[in-house]
Amino acid sequence: MSVLTVAGVGRTLGSTPRSLLASAVEHLHDAALVADPAIDVPLEVLLDRLCLSLAVAKPVGLATWAEREGKRFGPAAASELAGAACHAIGGASRQFEVDHGRLLATLEILKGEIERALAPMRQVPSPAAPALSAEGADALLAMLAERDRATCSHSRATGEWTRRLAEAMGFDAEASTFIELCAVLHDIGKIGTPDAVLFKPGPLTDDEWATMREHSAAGERILEQIPSLARCAPIVRAHHERYDGAGYPDRRAGNDIPIEARIVAVADAFHAMISDRPYRRAIAPRAALTILAEGRGTQWDPDAVDAMMGLFKRTTKASTQYVDQNVSTA
Repeated sequence: MSVLTVAGVGRTLGSTPRSLLASAVEHLHDAALVADPAIDVPLEVLLDRLCLSLAVAKPVGLATWAEREGKRFGPAAASELAGAACHAIGGASRQFEVDHGRLLATLEILKGEIERALAPMRQVPSPAAPALSAEGADALLAMLAERDRATCSHSRATGEWTRRLAEAMGFDAEASTFIELCAVLHDIGKIGTPDAVLFKPGPLTDDEWATMREHSAAGERILEQIPSLARCAPIVRAHHERYDGAGYPDRRAGNDIPIEARIVAVADAFHAMISDRPYRRAIAPRAALTILAEGRGTQWDPDAVDAMMGLFKRTTKASTQYVDQNVSTA
């Protein structure tokens, strides 16, 4: 496997942009676009411009492309073409040994340049930060899914549980949406986790756990490079901190941990426990609730645990006779 920088990936893939065309078309969802032979040339031009932008570390010709093709196909179709092109480049980069987190973040920034050029063409301008943030998160998750669909599915489910928790704890709609977005992105740093660790079917060694635990800081680094998602970066970094200070990566404790991260931690742990992992089987939801209750005030924030309990009607006491009390949710 070749070792390349992000610029090196741009130069290498940019030497034959047509080779990326079929992959880009496969990522289109609009049937009318897929069937339109007129998209081949603008899509190939965009692939070339994106690769050149990666190579020189700045946008090259992207706004001009967006203005031209936005008028030709419409802003929604041009946006879809841009997303498909970024997916194709991200997928093709898997053949290289490169900082994939940095590459994907750079592609997201370049796509943001296109979106900004398309914005004036839209009939109803949407709120810039929330819309772009949601779109950016979807793009990152789609790229994560290309590598690990299970982690991507877990991220989306954690987002849903987190939103429910936030609403139950009295957060307003805007705050709940932000916390949900942070939860959806909490494992994005696993893009850079080695396959041998991420997909290992058995228990991890101490060294492998150390590698796995790097994902929270890696996620922060990725999100810091995307302006529309940078607010999520400190939350993603802190989502494996423990209430008693025994977590990682900074051993923060109690209210020193951002409340958003404390809520994500409970939702993440709950969904992880009720889901199969390569190294263990899922446990029953009631057993997972019991483990949360036993970790209330030590591993997890008491209020967030109470909110999770409140989401369920508990008619019987959960049994934990077959549960490993040291289940990890990394």
